[in-house]
Amino acid sequence: MEAPVCVPDLLRARSTEAPDLVALGVVGRGVDGAETLTYGEWEARSNAVARGLVARRVRTGDRVALLFDNDRWTDYAVCYLGVHKAGAAAVPVSQRFAPAELAHVLEHSEITGLIHTPDIVPPVGPGWRARYEALADGRSTSPFQQPVGAESLAEILYTSGTTGAPKGVACSHGSILVYDLPAGASQARPSSVLMLHAFPIGTNAGQECLRMPLRRPGNAAVVLAVFDPHRLCAAVEERGVTRLQLVPAMAQMVVSSGAADRHDVSSVERLTLSSAPAPPALFPRVAAAFPNASVWNAYALTESGGARTLMRYDERKPGSVGRAVGSSEIRVVDDQAEELLPGATGEVWLRRRGAPRREYFRDPASTAAAFAGDWLRTGDIGFLDEDGFLYLVDRQKDVIISGGFNVASVEVENALYEHAEVSEAAVFGIPHPVLGQVVAAAVVVRSPLGARELQASVRDRLGEHKVPRHVFFLEALPRNASGKVVKSELRDRFRAEARRVAGVGPRDEVEATIALIWRAVLEVDEIGVHDDFFDLGGHSLSAAQVVARLQDAFVVTVPVAVLFERPTVAELAEAVRAAGMSAAAVGTD
Repeated sequence: MEAPVCVPDLLRARSTEAPDLVALGVVGRGVDGAETLTYGEWEARSNAVARGLVARRVRTGDRVALLFDNDRWTDYAVCYLGVHKAGAAAVPVSQRFAPAELAHVLEHSEITGLIHTPDIVPPVGPGWRARYEALADGRSTSPFQQPVGAESLAEILYTSGTTGAPKGVACSHGSILVYDLPAGASQARPSSVLMLHAFPIGTNAGQECLRMPLRRPGNAAVVLAVFDPHRLCAAVEERGVTRLQLVPAMAQMVVSSGAADRHDVSSVERLTLSSAPAPPALFPRVAAAFPNASVWNAYALTESGGARTLMRYDERKPGSVGRAVGSSEIRVVDDQAEELLPGATGEVWLRRRGAPRREYFRDPASTAAAFAGDWLRTGDIGFLDEDGFLYLVDRQKDVIISGGFNVASVEVENALYEHAEVSEAAVFGIPHPVLGQVVAAAVVVRSPLGARELQASVRDRLGEHKVPRHVFFLEALPRNASGKVVKSELRDRFRAEARRVAGVGPRDEVEATIALIWRAVLEVDEIGVHDDFFDLGGHSLSAAQVVARLQDAFVVTVPVAVLFERPTVAELAEAVRAAGMSAAAVGTD
């Protein structure tokens, strides 16, 4: 096989080598619950679609949107290659985008037209609209290819950012093909690997799963029409899946649901977590659920192209996302872009040496801000150890600065995940009148749990300034179209709830005395017995003042830690009574 210039070159080679070999499949469609696509079918049907696009006056360099969901993944794959064969660039989208986001994507990418499935009503917007069957109907399936080169635009992937409108990452054919094996390095063989995933259409991970059978013939990729942990494990048992690729949130759901215990998942030989940070506590749980599988951790960004890290889970390096793969390179730099020594924390930069750089479509300012030459400024904070293993600490925008201390939200989330009842956790900062911010956490639990128990669990592992002052219990965390937690929504939602709410006044002399002390230290006029000391502006220094005055007022020794553990008047009063206060002290001036 000659070195491929564009993605269709790979498909043409595979369809020649093994036209009857299954390349792709969908679990959840078809008479027997699955639909498949061979290399030969993929090649022929995409040729017909390409002719249909050219008949609609699609020209080289045009953008064509593809509005599909996972249940039509094989049809999407046909149209995706058809767009490339017509010389155009694909803009893959799905109903995971909110209407406003989708409208922005279609307008920003200036599409010529949009291909959609029969069950989707296409949005109003620029260009024509066509059902994919109509494009191919009656068209020849013989070989077809409009001229394109390695530098030609292949696709625009719109990242569903957790803040602001989605940005379009422009990927050339050359930037996609850097993943491929050298020419002649692989030969068609009977299918020996069946990979199952549930990544949405249009995500970087979803696109890489789509192209995996093109890079490695004999490796079939199957997608779940709709993700459900029980459906996933049932599909593993029914299909003999050998590889699984999941985002950590999906893996958490599989582990929490017990689905792997109800099905035979012994066929899985390799399970990879990617697309989001995975808490270290998750890996041994996943390994226990899939006992025959090696568990891997991967790190890459849409913007980084082929640059990535990978490692097999190692309990000696539980927080690492691995070392650079192949020609990938990692650099950790300070605010002046100076490279840091191992162990020092800074911004992670990533590149694949010699690979074409990706960029933001028609957004030179954002491209310039994101790249330093061919290095991607990831926006992630981390460090390298002496062995070159990368550890991610946090996203720059998610670092919480509380009382002058930098608190990494990921570190606190990992501590929360150590509690056996926590299935999901997101940590973020809430404004504080003195400290600037305090740590807050939104959690999803498997069984009823109190905030104090969770705080105590974190306190056993981290310093007091990292313990969440507020814990909010939810049925599910808010996520964007790519499945990432939207922390901005959590900040907005709980900022008001974290403020002091006027409550019940002191009910006895102990509570009244504590309230008086708080009023003097915090300079607050009214205090209810259920108000939180730290919500009122308290911090570690003022907590020390309160404890000193408590000792004078009640002739009792109360450690400062008690106020952190019991931060309301009512709770603190219980602690004072339990400490054996002097009866004569109550009522004294």
